[in-house]
Amino acid sequence: MSSGLRLMGLVESVRIQAVLLLSVSLVSCVPAFTAADEGADPLNGVLVGVILFVVMFFSYLKARRPWYETRLEQLAPPPPTAETVARDKTFDLLSRGLTVPLLLVLAIGLAASYATGTPIGMFLAGVAAAMLWQSRWLAAEQERLGGRVLCLHTPLHVAADDPNRAAYVQSRFWIDRPAS
Repeated sequence: MSSGLRLMGLVESVRIQAVLLLSVSLVSCVPAFTAADEGADPLNGVLVGVILFVVMFFSYLKARRPWYETRLEQLAPPPPTAETVARDKTFDLLSRGLTVPLLLVLAIGLAASYATGTPIGMFLAGVAAAMLWQSRWLAAEQERLGGRVLCLHTPLHVAADDPNRAAYVQSRFWIDRPAS
């Protein structure tokens, strides 16, 4: 019987999540960049957007690299009871789970952008761009390690009595090396 743990490629997972988040967050900024309010200075919106983007981009990179490095140092083969998600199924699995959160990000971003003229979506665009940037390093690390680095597919809502709760909290990585 399966342990209920589903593992997927780390690099694919980061890239898919980043592209989805980047798309939604940029679209949520459209009203702020296209609004033609009387007396509004469009340069202010652009400057705020750039500041939000840059701050979040560099904050994410600084905070996340050590987190990844710690987990990459502790790699082990995947548990035999875990299910490994095929590469071609990863997008579907992630996009289905992220549909509602991404729609909320879009709705809130559009509403705030329209109401205030501030492109708050650039905050998450910075995170998404940093995720894409970080995925380049993760792909190089994966190649150096000689296998596919796997991470857990963690549900958005984890029940307190879920038998896999500890694994979800730990967020460890595994490596699947080709048989020699």
